[in-house]
Amino acid sequence: MKTKKERIFYYDLLRAFAIIAVIICHVDHFFGPLTTQAQVIAQLTFHDIGDIGVPIFLMISGALLLNREYPSLGAFLKKRFARIIYPFIFWIILILGQLYLHGYNSKFIWNVFIGEPSITWYFWTLIGIYLFIPIINSFVKDYKLKGVEYFLAIWSFIMILNTFHSYPLWMYFNLDMFAGFVGYPLLGYYLANKKFKLSDKSMCILGLLILLVSLAVFVYFNYSKIDLLSPRYLNITNIFMGIGMFLFIMYLDKLNVFNTIKDNFIGKAIISLSVCSYGMYFSHVIVVKALSYHNPGSNLLFPLMFVLIVFLSWLIPYIMSKIPYLKIVSGV
Repeated sequence: MKTKKERIFYYDLLRAFAIIAVIICHVDHFFGPLTTQAQVIAQLTFHDIGDIGVPIFLMISGALLLNREYPSLGAFLKKRFARIIYPFIFWIILILGQLYLHGYNSKFIWNVFIGEPSITWYFWTLIGIYLFIPIINSFVKDYKLKGVEYFLAIWSFIMILNTFHSYPLWMYFNLDMFAGFVGYPLLGYYLANKKFKLSDKSMCILGLLILLVSLAVFVYFNYSKIDLLSPRYLNITNIFMGIGMFLFIMYLDKLNVFNTIKDNFIGKAIISLSVCSYGMYFSHVIVVKALSYHNPGSNLLFPLMFVLIVFLSWLIPYIMSKIPYLKIVSGV
């Protein structure tokens, strides 16, 4: 379903959820002391919900960018890279400057830049995805959904091996081209375009069940400290959480569940979060770091701290987007 501005609302809702999920992954230290088993499980569940964010972002990219006609390879790369590189340069200067002012050493700051102990890893991953999109776009245009199913079958096999630390099976059986994040864009395109035989209501329920079961498994393994769910995002549980969330929201939209909110304050807030999501991806790092020095360490105050972090992370790029010359680097 589309809004009056021809936006696909469920993509906006998924993107808004994804950025909030990403922030979730970085705020669990604002919880107070975890003194009971229930509190530990609640904190783990909250954190693990955050792991749905990155898969959803990449799945939306595939749904929107694949099986399309582009004027030229150069035009595609120029448009996509300008969209992500200018904001990255601006925000990384602020992020690294903040770390420098707080006394972090040059080695740590360099590692943040290349994404080792920080969220900037996603930027470098996105660069790789965009470089590969024109190739898989041609593949999808030529082979349609059958070709996507072929790719996803091999990718899923590799992800199962990853989950159990069994990839590669042996040195020269190299399937690295199927072993990375590039499977998520193809998965998103597939789910968005595949005509399933079940009814929309049944698909919605199925999506919710997949989400809840895979999340429960994820929480259980993390709680039990069973080391099966790595590398992060490239394991079968993360994939199923992404599938479940994508299907659940998409088919809720097909069932017209969101019609009552699309044009009111809630719908506009969702769209604004979606539009500002890339800027929020960077701004929340600065906000979380700044507020960490004022951490109340209270479970009762945590919801307020979380809402405040999300709000400030949205407000900064939103205001920047309204200022001439700053819009291009705001990430909006």
